[in-house]
Amino acid sequence: MGDMIERFKKNLLDKNLIFDNNRLLLGVSGGPDSLTMLDLFINIRDEFNLKLIVFHLNHLFRKEADKEAEYVRKICVKRDVKAIIKTHDVPKYVEDNNLSPEEGARKIRFKYLNEIFRKEDIDKVCLAHNKDDLVETVLLNVFRGCGMRGLKGIEDNITIDGINIIHPLLIFFRAEIIDYCDSNDLEPVYDPSNNSDLYSRNRIRNNILPLIEDQINPNVKQVITRMTETIKEDYNFIKEFSNNKFKDILIEKTEKKYILDLQKMKDLHPTLIKRIINIILKNLKGNMDNFYYKHYNDIISFIESNNTGDILDLPDDINMKISYDKLIIIRGSFSKMKKYSKVIEGEGEYLLPYNQKLEVEIIPDKLNWRNYKDKNLCLIDYNKVDFPLKVRNRRDGDIFIPLGMDGHKKIKDFFIDKKVPDYMRDKIPIVFDEKDNLIWVCGYRLDERFKLEKDSKKTILIKYYKED
Repeated sequence: MGDMIERFKKNLLDKNLIFDNNRLLLGVSGGPDSLTMLDLFINIRDEFNLKLIVFHLNHLFRKEADKEAEYVRKICVKRDVKAIIKTHDVPKYVEDNNLSPEEGARKIRFKYLNEIFRKEDIDKVCLAHNKDDLVETVLLNVFRGCGMRGLKGIEDNITIDGINIIHPLLIFFRAEIIDYCDSNDLEPVYDPSNNSDLYSRNRIRNNILPLIEDQINPNVKQVITRMTETIKEDYNFIKEFSNNKFKDILIEKTEKKYILDLQKMKDLHPTLIKRIINIILKNLKGNMDNFYYKHYNDIISFIESNNTGDILDLPDDINMKISYDKLIIIRGSFSKMKKYSKVIEGEGEYLLPYNQKLEVEIIPDKLNWRNYKDKNLCLIDYNKVDFPLKVRNRRDGDIFIPLGMDGHKKIKDFFIDKKVPDYMRDKIPIVFDEKDNLIWVCGYRLDERFKLEKDSKKTILIKYYKED
């Protein structure tokens, strides 16, 4: 008993899984794994001043479910641990949503863990997976087809949707846990479905692993657990390297949009591209679910095609677009931005959408344009316009005579020539006179008709400030 407790404590400290004064939420089913985890934490709670709370889901899968929930409640009362027991008709949820029993139970369990985590101000959620679970998970992942992430198996410490989850029993095999229960009279309940070959995990546990142990390698479980440690080291190195590359190619990001340097992205190895895509998926939608081998290959081919204006539709409302030298990834559709318009009555400051603004000043002299070469400044001949002016974003059919040219040019063609990215074109403010003649494409070009002349007497100075 003492050896298990010391190993348990050392593992927690070595991997920084808990800290003094932590509030821990323990998932306890009443089985040997979760009862052992509860008992081990109770043995060290005073030493670390831990606040323990138990969560139990009565899933109503079996007739014994009510008795198991009551059993967990009594254990918690006896051990002076707060228990939160939730009852949910998981069989009905599984049927209504066409899920497997394991997946349905996992979703409902996580739903309640999420609620309790936030309500009870929990620091860590503790789940009682052991080394055997780790081995079975790795084999399941192999049979389903996986990469390095799948070969890592179960993580000691992982964050999902802001919830920090730890697996403190991954250093123990199931046989050790059973011995601990017997030695400490814990009397766990046993799920009879674990003996059934109805589920894939059970077939691996009951048939495949014993066959490998008998005919190939009696230490296969130890070999696989050692392999996962090596893979975790490699995976973490590649993850850190990928994060650094991601920072290098990232141009801009918002809650629902990422803009990347397309050429730098093309120069990366496909493995790094996939990992960077995973970073973005994790941030945009919280996970990499529903993205498979085919999708990653489609993304790489899309990037290599380098055709500006092309759009790639992906699962879960993720979309990609190539805009000249940029790759844009959003959650949502590439629809046009909303129209906006504001009247400029005279001098003053005019706030515009997308963190933009114009400052208008009337100067009683003719300014020398050579002193105002900043592209975000505009000098207009006061006598060529009448207030009020108007500022808005582009509309179909907008034309002007760019400064230095003789003929008209469509704004659309001007933006294309200037390689203005698609995502910016509907943001850019354009100043018009009262007759809807275009005066200035803010930050880009003045109309030839409104420039200062030799005989100009007064100047309108407009300063354009745009989002960073």
